[in-house]
Amino acid sequence: MAFEWPGYDPPAYGDAQSLLAGAGIDLERLRGARICNVYSAWDIEAERWCASSPVVFELEDTRLEIGFASGRLLRLSIDRIQMNPSLAGGGQDRGGVRRPAYEWRTDRSELAPYVGRFILGADFLEKSGDDRGIVGICVRTDAGSLELVNVAPADGVAIGINPQDYDKTRMKRIIAI
Repeated sequence: MAFEWPGYDPPAYGDAQSLLAGAGIDLERLRGARICNVYSAWDIEAERWCASSPVVFELEDTRLEIGFASGRLLRLSIDRIQMNPSLAGGGQDRGGVRRPAYEWRTDRSELAPYVGRFILGADFLEKSGDDRGIVGICVRTDAGSLELVNVAPADGVAIGINPQDYDKTRMKRIIAI
């Protein structure tokens, strides 16, 4: 099941060229920004991180939101997600489907080393061939690189943070900033 927020539907980009055309100016403004916090959605009932939720970087003056849509599409937005402590859950949606309860948390251990660090640049990880699309973004900081990669099958959505088991040889790095 894809993670959803009421009223949150940022554009999804399938290639670096269209992403840079749509969000390149916003990305350029992030160079040198300090990461104040990094948020992930916590599934309260299952007691685990929600793998399909965006990762939200709280910067000094803005928020950068990075997620994925099925079909190798990257969702990148600035200041669009409502950061309510509790979100998207605990009840029935319009179709009568029960939605789990989530909350934003900042205590994800693999993201902690990047809090307080500065963004030096970013690269898109694009796959070519039959399953072409943007499969990730690498945020370069003064503490090293943080990769957010769609690690789910082609039609699924799940974020891997600095994953070790994806095929880097099939990736093309495209400098964003």
